[in-house]
Amino acid sequence: MSLVLLASCSQDEKKYRIGVSQCSDDIWRDKQNSELKIGAYFHDNVELRFAAAYDSDERQIQQIDSLVETGIDLLIVAPNQVSTISPAIDRAYDKGIPVIVFERKTNTKKYTAYMGADNYEMGHLMGDYVATRLNQRGRIIEVMGLKGSSPAIERHNGFREAIAQYPGIQVIATLQGDWTEPTAYNTVKQWLDKNKEEKIDLVFGMNDRTAMGARKAFVEAGGALPLFCGIDGLPGENGGIRLVQDSLLDASYVYPTHGDQLLQLAVDILEGKPYNKETKLMSVLVT
Repeated sequence: MSLVLLASCSQDEKKYRIGVSQCSDDIWRDKQNSELKIGAYFHDNVELRFAAAYDSDERQIQQIDSLVETGIDLLIVAPNQVSTISPAIDRAYDKGIPVIVFERKTNTKKYTAYMGADNYEMGHLMGDYVATRLNQRGRIIEVMGLKGSSPAIERHNGFREAIAQYPGIQVIATLQGDWTEPTAYNTVKQWLDKNKEEKIDLVFGMNDRTAMGARKAFVEAGGALPLFCGIDGLPGENGGIRLVQDSLLDASYVYPTHGDQLLQLAVDILEGKPYNKETKLMSVLVT
């Protein structure tokens, strides 16, 4: 495990060591990590220790335990899956270390605060958008996120509940992805190889990279392209907002990173200041 340290401490203040356990490494988390670092610049007594699990439950469990062993004062964690990371979170919490769960949920109640957007709402609103975009009639494919992760579960449930209100919309296939573009490409390519005659009007990828992987598979297969929708809506060259502007995606949904706000929540907890146990981040559809 490699840990990246960011320290800026004065001699007069109590020093706080904050461990950040990221379930993966991607442009969304790169942006959030940068915001966490910027937030730390405003607190001379904060040291950040980063670890990325690259979508591995086992690696994230080991990294959380290692961060705890190095002597952190607070743990920020995005659990890879709902249930598998819970024991490591419990061990940290039981040692008296405050825990902030962000972006993804866990089935343990042993956490100090949670921060994230409403993934069910995102899925539901995207389902309503898809139905409107297709004039309430069409054939779609849904490409899931990582199996067992809370965003994948909640986005799927919201999306399918919304779609169920429109009898003219048919979900032709629900394919399993893992949030990455290559997996989405391979999964969709395999499906297309077996279903060459199927007409698809729209593909909903549970994040923008998944949607783009699906798009690549359809482009290679030839023929008329369906519409593609994703979630994340990052700014920047390869972000979802640019992909929508360039008409590569029909729509995306902004999932805010707010690393600066996350860092401030951590400092408030450590300094004994008032804080909200549950913080819901606002998001918006991009078309």
